[in-house]
Amino acid sequence: MAPLRCPTCGHFFEINYTPAMPFCSERCRQIDLGQWLDEEHTLPVDIEKHLEEQANRPFDDEDS
Repeated sequence: MAPLRCPTCGHFFEINYTPAMPFCSERCRQIDLGQWLDEEHTLPVDIEKHLEEQANRPFDDEDS
């Protein structure tokens, strides 16, 4: 099988020799998790569209 490139460190590795797919090691997997938790990685969001949807959403008043 062809080697893959680790998305964290960029090294090539064989998928049969890592328990941390798609990373080459547990260390790289933990680094990636830390980057998500520190918001260094994010998913793209169209904030204008999101705000418009929220503004047009009906208000649910649970107290009435």
